[in-house]
Amino acid sequence: MSKEPDEDVDLFDMEQFKRSFKKILQRALKNVTISFRDAEENAIWIRIAWGTQCTKPNQYKPTYVVHYPQTPYAFTSSRLKSIMPLLGQALTVASKHHQIVKMDLRSRHLDSLKAIVFKQYDQTFENHNSTTPLQERCLGLDVNMDSRIIHENEVEKERVQRITQESFGDYPQPQLEFAQYKLETKFKSDLNGGILAERKEPLRCLIKFSSPHLLEALKSLAPAGIADAPLSPLLTCIPNKGMNYFKIRDK
Repeated sequence: MSKEPDEDVDLFDMEQFKRSFKKILQRALKNVTISFRDAEENAIWIRIAWGTQCTKPNQYKPTYVVHYPQTPYAFTSSRLKSIMPLLGQALTVASKHHQIVKMDLRSRHLDSLKAIVFKQYDQTFENHNSTTPLQERCLGLDVNMDSRIIHENEVEKERVQRITQESFGDYPQPQLEFAQYKLETKFKSDLNGGILAERKEPLRCLIKFSSPHLLEALKSLAPAGIADAPLSPLLTCIPNKGMNYFKIRDK
């Protein structure tokens, strides 16, 4: 919560929030319709249909906002840059916070966004209690299997499974659809001269990983033998950092 240390924390007044939020938007825009719905977990669901000074609100393309009182977080369905400053101002004033936190995190799954932002997913990397030994669980062995059947590279498979569990935990991952990395770096070479060496502008590269369930897909790469363990921290840090948009620049 973005309150100053010497300030008292006010009890949240739902009706006052609604009146203030609505008043701010309607002052700035003549044609805008706003409706509220109180949902579970004390969340406020807001539906906003935007118009302009000359056009009526477009009810077919509304913006949905989910705000959790007593926190500086709100989840929005819109990425329109033109409305975000006004929307942020209305949320900040109505919620009586000094700022609404902007995070480089996007997903179609609200529960996953909440789990990441509020750190609600299980972050303990200890082994779950099980009657099956770790080695047998890691390698998918059956305690009653034919003793003549052996697995190759058992030690390596156990190492990969252990590292994967340390990186991602032994629990279901929040569901994200992509992670995007923007790289900006100057060309570096031991050889003198060349067109790239004389370039003043940094080289830019965009890399995007996408999957219906990206974190689970990343978690399965090393055990499947597709990637070496451990994976890059840029891939494993997504839940802890609370972001799936990264900008990588020279130090």
